[in-house]
Amino acid sequence: MNRRRLPVEETRRARRLLPTSPPLPGIRRLSVAVIGEQLPSSLRQRDFALLWSGQTTSLIGDGIYTIALALETLRISSHASTLSYVLAARTAPAVAAMLFAGVLVDRLPRRLVVLTADLSRGLSVAAIAGLAAAHALTVPSLIAISAVIGFGDAFFYPAYSAIVPEVLPAELLTQGNAFNSSSRVLGGALAGPAIAGVLIAAFGAAAAFGADAASFLVSAACLAAMRPVPAPASTGARMLADAKAGLRWVRRQPWLWYGMWAGGVLNFAAFGPVTVLAPLLLRDILHEGAVAYGLVFAVAGVGGGVAALVTGRLGAPRRIVTVTWATWGVGCLAVLGLSFAPDVVTVAALLALALAMLTVGNLLWNTMMQKLVPAQILGRA
Repeated sequence: MNRRRLPVEETRRARRLLPTSPPLPGIRRLSVAVIGEQLPSSLRQRDFALLWSGQTTSLIGDGIYTIALALETLRISSHASTLSYVLAARTAPAVAAMLFAGVLVDRLPRRLVVLTADLSRGLSVAAIAGLAAAHALTVPSLIAISAVIGFGDAFFYPAYSAIVPEVLPAELLTQGNAFNSSSRVLGGALAGPAIAGVLIAAFGAAAAFGADAASFLVSAACLAAMRPVPAPASTGARMLADAKAGLRWVRRQPWLWYGMWAGGVLNFAAFGPVTVLAPLLLRDILHEGAVAYGLVFAVAGVGGGVAALVTGRLGAPRRIVTVTWATWGVGCLAVLGLSFAPDVVTVAALLALALAMLTVGNLLWNTMMQKLVPAQILGRA
C-alpha cells in the first residue's frame, strides 16, 4: 500500500497544530491558581498565610505546654497554690511590661518584635524541657522561667495585633481575625491538650515541653520567610512621652476606653472564674468524672471555633460596637445560666454558647482596634 508523504513544510505545520503537553512550570502555575481559588481570600495573602500557619502551630504548642506545666508543677508540689504562683509568675511581668512593650512595638518593625518574642519564649520552654529531662526541675526554676516567658508575652501580643493590618487589607481583617480566633480555640484548647496527653503518657513531660519549644521554632521560621515591613514613623519623642501620648489618645476614644474597662470587669467576674468553677460544678454538684469534664470543654471549644469561622464568613456587621457588646452580654448570661444547670448536657451547651459569644465579641473588638486605631499607635493601644 502506497502512502503519500507530506512535504516537509506541511508536516511541520501539522505538528504545530497538534495539542502538546504544557511544560512543567505551566502545570505548577495552573495548580497554584486552582488551589488559590479554593483558599479563603485572607489565606491567599502570602504573608498572612505564613503568619497564621506559624502561629497556629505555636498555639497548638501552647495547648501542650498548658497541660504539661500543670501536671509537672503538681508533680513537684502537691499544693494547688504552687500552680497559682507559677501562672502568676508569667502573668505579672506581662501586665507590668505591656505599656513599655507597646511603646517599643510602635517604634520597631513589628515582624522583628514578634520573631524575637517567639525565639525568647521558645528557648525558655526548651530550658524547662531540658531540666525536666534531667529531673532537675524545681518550683523556683519554674517561676523564674515563667517570668521570662511572660516578659516575652508582653511584647508578642501588642506586636501580633499590630502586624495583622500590615499584611491584610482592611476588608479582610474580620476574616483574618476569625482564622486567628479559630486557631486559638481549636488549636490551643482542643488539639494541643489532646496531643499533650499522648506525649506525656508515652514519653513524659519533657517531650511535651520539647514539642512546644519546637512549635516556637516553626513560628519563627514562618516569620523569617515573610516580607519585611518598615517600622512605624518615629515621633521623635522620648519613650515616657510616647506612653503618655498613647494613654491620652485611648482616653479620648469612648468606645475604646469604656470597652477596656468593661472587658476587664467581664473577665474578672465571669469569663475568668468559669475556668475554675465549671470543673467544680461538674465534680461536686453534678458528680461527674474526668470523661465528662473533657467532653464538656471539647464541646465548648468546638462552639468557639465554629463561631469564629461563621463570623469570618459573614464579615463585620454594620453596628459593630452594638453587636460586640451584645455578644459579650449573651456570653455573661450563659455563664449565669450555669448556676441553674441540671445536668452535664446543659453545662456543655451553656459553656459552648459562652465561649462562642466571647469569641465573636473579641474577634469584632480586635477588628475595630485594627481599623479605627492609627497604625503608629496600635501597639500602645
